Amino acid sequence: MSEQLLQRDANAVWHPYTQHQTAGPLLPVASGSGAYLYDTEGRAYLDMIASWWVNLHGHGTEAIAEAIFHQARRLDHVHFAGVTHEPAVQLSEKLLALTGLDGRVFLSDNGSTAVEVALKAAHQYWRNRGQRRKRVLVFEGGYHGDTVGAMALGRTSGFFGAFEELLFDVERIPVPQVWIGHGAEEEERAVLAGLDRTLVERGDEISALVVEPLVQGASGMRFHSEGFLEGVCGAVQASGIPVIADEVMTGFYRLGTLFAFQGTRVRPDVVCLSKGITGGVLPLGATVFRRPVFEAFLGPDFSQALAHGHSYTANPVVCAAALANLQLLEAPGFGERVARLERAFRDGLDRLMDRGRIERPRVRGGVCAFEIGGGQSGYGAAEGRSLAQFAQERGVLIRPLGSTVYLIPPYCVTAGEVERVFGILEDWLEQFARAGRG
Repeated sequence: MSEQLLQRDANAVWHPYTQHQTAGPLLPVASGSGAYLYDTEGRAYLDMIASWWVNLHGHGTEAIAEAIFHQARRLDHVHFAGVTHEPAVQLSEKLLALTGLDGRVFLSDNGSTAVEVALKAAHQYWRNRGQRRKRVLVFEGGYHGDTVGAMALGRTSGFFGAFEELLFDVERIPVPQVWIGHGAEEEERAVLAGLDRTLVERGDEISALVVEPLVQGASGMRFHSEGFLEGVCGAVQASGIPVIADEVMTGFYRLGTLFAFQGTRVRPDVVCLSKGITGGVLPLGATVFRRPVFEAFLGPDFSQALAHGHSYTANPVVCAAALANLQLLEAPGFGERVARLERAFRDGLDRLMDRGRIERPRVRGGVCAFEIGGGQSGYGAAEGRSLAQFAQERGVLIRPLGSTVYLIPPYCVTAGEVERVFGILEDWLEQFARAGRG
């Protein structure tokens, strides 16, 4: 059955972020349960990347599946222009309460679109107020999705060279990186001083700041400090410029708090959400706005309205899945589950660091990362592919970002399972060193 499925795939499917001429064999997945996926032959694989950072509670979560079933029987879909329904209203109320923003929620269908909505709203926010502000401030190396506006924000992430001529210019802020045993206070002060000059010289050209708070995901799980994020956002907001927090990856306890910004003193004006919002079961995006941003779109005619939407905006079934997921996240003691995962990660990193096998180890909440020392750089680094194959043969799914190894599992993973993964990592690193490459 596996070979037949793989052949049919080879004849019909174009996979994301894949060079089909050189890619290795696909893993034919048939089912999932808890922290594990199972292939068509029944072999189990521990999902240590939460199926591209979306799965929170494990595969086959009964509460979410039940919510989907009952909502699909009651109301499967209805257009959302001129119509409303209970799941969308309830979800929007819940997201406003959880984020602490007091405005409105715009529902869409993925993380890139959630950012695109925020970007368009920021541009039109100033236009509706009689100003033209065409520039956006971003963190250098950030990634915000694959739609054209989001690509422009992430043009320095290394993913979008083929589309350079389509992208508008942005104002970039260098991001001093931190990891275990390494701060960047002096570099942070220099960057903040440069930002102050930019705001004085060109602040009236800037529509918004867009940040991935505390961790830049796809560019290599690069960490920055709370103080740096607070300094940047504080300076920008003091200049009257809205801050957009892209929490597509960092939200829903990934960094130990429900939303990453809640582990800091930053209070953004806009929050973009997706990935874990439905527990990793169905696609949904949400862009949450403070009231002053929303009110700039009120007026006597359509020209001041936000002209954006999708056929599946606020799909009731997807909203029901999100509500079931949020109910699970609000269970007493859920944050401690993430804290236990962080402790297991720290124990594993200590094990690798004691042997001097890794560089730039870092961990926060349910995200753990390090660099393979002595290897290649770039998204297609051979070491990352080699490690992924080595781990898969031993029943663990990981997907390194080039020479950056990261772990972002479902929260149901146990300390024993994390320990087993670090044993596999250690075995590969020893093999890598014996080959004379590390």
